[in-house]
Amino acid sequence: PGYRLKNLGAKAKYPIVMVPGFVTSGLELWEGEECARKHFRQRFWGSMSMAKTFFTDRECWRRHLSLDPYTGSDPPSVRLRSAQGFEAADYFMATYWVWSKLIENLADIGYDGSTMTMMSYDWRLGYSVLETRDAYFTKLRFTIEAYVKSKGEKVVIMSHSMGGTVVVYFLNWVENDAGKDWAENHIHSFVNIAGTLLGVPKAVPALLSGELKDTAAMLSQLGELLERYFGKRLRKNLWNTWGSLFGLLPKGGDAIWGVGADLCGADEVLVNGLECTPRRTEVTEESLGVGAPVPMVMWNESLSNKCSSWSQDTSNGANHVHSVPESERESLNQPPASATWSAVETIDYIQNYGGGFGPTLSSSKTFSFDNKMGGRKGEEHYHNPIATPLPKAPSMKIYCMYGTGIATERAYYYKSSCEEAGTSDNISQCAESPSDPPFSIDTSARDESANITYGVKFSDGDGSVPLVSLGYMCEAWKKGGKHNPSNIKVVTREHRHIEEFTLNDPGRGGPYSGEHVDILGHMDLMEDVLKIVTDFEADSVEDHIVSDLERIVRDIDSHPLGGAVGAAKRSF
Repeated sequence: PGYRLKNLGAKAKYPIVMVPGFVTSGLELWEGEECARKHFRQRFWGSMSMAKTFFTDRECWRRHLSLDPYTGSDPPSVRLRSAQGFEAADYFMATYWVWSKLIENLADIGYDGSTMTMMSYDWRLGYSVLETRDAYFTKLRFTIEAYVKSKGEKVVIMSHSMGGTVVVYFLNWVENDAGKDWAENHIHSFVNIAGTLLGVPKAVPALLSGELKDTAAMLSQLGELLERYFGKRLRKNLWNTWGSLFGLLPKGGDAIWGVGADLCGADEVLVNGLECTPRRTEVTEESLGVGAPVPMVMWNESLSNKCSSWSQDTSNGANHVHSVPESERESLNQPPASATWSAVETIDYIQNYGGGFGPTLSSSKTFSFDNKMGGRKGEEHYHNPIATPLPKAPSMKIYCMYGTGIATERAYYYKSSCEEAGTSDNISQCAESPSDPPFSIDTSARDESANITYGVKFSDGDGSVPLVSLGYMCEAWKKGGKHNPSNIKVVTREHRHIEEFTLNDPGRGGPYSGEHVDILGHMDLMEDVLKIVTDFEADSVEDHIVSDLERIVRDIDSHPLGGAVGAAKRSF
């Protein structure tokens, strides 16, 4: 589309700042242990050499990718830093493109390194640590200010995936750092591509038990091989040090996620927790769960009944300065007694459990999921658009662009596995780490008619982010009010997933794929982006909704739990 629009007269106008998402930026080694020094200034994440390091010396790789669990920053004698420039996120590994197609099309209409930049970052870090360790938001502010001064135009800030949450955090941070009119004076538009505005449920099993759908659903033989080589205990311990994953937990509490409007079709109703049945079917109040939030986690039985004697090791070494006091360990590790956990109960447990490290884990303290709006908000709230308003920038525009029509993780079935608690991965170097969680995804839970596969309940989305997170907040902003006090114009552009095999790009979904990463190369989306940044036929980029989003938003907002407005009136 870049070449075609150029021939029609489109040319570069607004400077562009790109903010990439979770795991898609390369991480380079600047300091490491003896086992890693040969990789100095080479990518420890985001390259083929990374894969080789993982398979030849897994423990060296794991220790260097881990953060200090109690500071959320670098462990002793280890420094990984984000790669810089467009090369940081144009490709992930080898030929797996991320931003490259969009960058190429921007170049077709006149953009280059003097008019656009990639603001990559260490995606493992909690957002406040991004500033204290790397001064990321200070650099982002000054980069935007330099463009405005040198080019005489406001900036288009363009994000993908978790980058959308990073931008929401930045808009709150910069208002506090530079004044309430900063966004109005410097930002032309915020182009939010496949943004995780209200988080992703898949962060729950990652932090709770070190599992992802892909690992839980693997063939038994391959799954056993993976567990033996890089088991869920190691994955859980690694992922719980990444503050960013806590920032990806679902936001809005039960007022958003507990309604379940996105879990069934318009002519269906939820029964027995996560199952759907036609509305004409006779159901009881008990099966409907009247008054109770729809669960985010369902257990095959009460975990506390079966694991009443479980007391996980949270000492993390007898002499560790951050060890959890022995008197607090038992209460800390006891899960809620209910066999169904709402979004609020799930996140509360994850924060207190801290992957076995306890509430002293840096990640647990970095983010607040208090949704109540009003009063002065601290940095721990900046990630949450339910609890914080958009800046007062009436001339700014927000574009929410994403794919739909792909089954996406939304809730989970779990089972207790107390016999596994405390099992070892046979690695002496990991003696300081918490033991296995006494639970795992119940892969026997399957009901294709209810979109339940291998213990995972699916809803509409882009394969990684569910529709509720992709689109709900954008619709809420359109209503103005406390969440959008200056009535910033918000446009929602959905693209239904159309998969197509292409010989020159095997393994990807084709030029009209709505998949979470493929969307960056979607032909229509790229054309929309080019129109916005060139101000060429930009008025044609209007709302285009092809999913059931509008009905879902109505159902959430009309529910007694209250939606965004209701959530903002109370703490959870």
